[in-house]
Amino acid sequence: AAAQDVEPLMSKCAGEHNETDDEMIAACTSLIALPQLDARQRSLAYSYRASGYQGKNDLERALADANEAIKVDASSSRAFYRRGDVYKNLHQDERALTDFNESIRLDPKVPVYFVDRSNIYLDLKQFDPAIRELDEALRLDPADEINAMVNRCNVLTFKGDFDAALSDCRKAIQMHPRESYPLSGLGFLYYKWGKLDESIATYDAALAAPDWASYDPYERAYPLYGRGLAKSKKWDKAGGEADMAAAIAIAKSIAFDFE
Repeated sequence: AAAQDVEPLMSKCAGEHNETDDEMIAACTSLIALPQLDARQRSLAYSYRASGYQGKNDLERALADANEAIKVDASSSRAFYRRGDVYKNLHQDERALTDFNESIRLDPKVPVYFVDRSNIYLDLKQFDPAIRELDEALRLDPADEINAMVNRCNVLTFKGDFDAALSDCRKAIQMHPRESYPLSGLGFLYYKWGKLDESIATYDAALAAPDWASYDPYERAYPLYGRGLAKSKKWDKAGGEADMAAAIAIAKSIAFDFE
């Protein structure tokens, strides 16, 4: 294979043109087989393929590829970030935190690394460190390409600071109109606040958003499970259980995100 074969394959492997997970995995597999890749390219191909496996909820293969990405290039912040993200999906928080620390040490200018590290602090119920991470992500990315604002709304919701959370969620929806993810954050805030009608209506809007179907399994399951909780609390037990069962069928450990 000639050098020019690498670029179009790398673009497909990275999912730059809305490739499906299977298309990404196939392109990455072809790429990894090319003898002329340098260490950086080969590590990237393993990282991207790990991401494809994550999208299919095949976390065992995702972890194996992320390990390989680090083995091939231990200076790659992206490889450590990818493995940390897989550990996060596996709810191995301490391991995820170690990898995110390393990815940030290697490259402290990537906003999404701080968002993911904040998720670990949130899992550990360390709300103030989680908020500091998101403040840094927003400083690095004021346009909020990576949804740090709705993540901060979520942390403030868990902290019980509902007014500040509402302000962040509204800002996030303004910055990302017609996107499902910020609406899910607002739905959860209303649920924790005891505003169940608003919560269900907002989750309905999140599930009807045009981009919902393109999300990974975890993010698709999130508003379904949240709506199920809100319906159950409003005495619609059958509707609530149906939503939660549908969410668990998409992503079996989704309940962790609501605890």
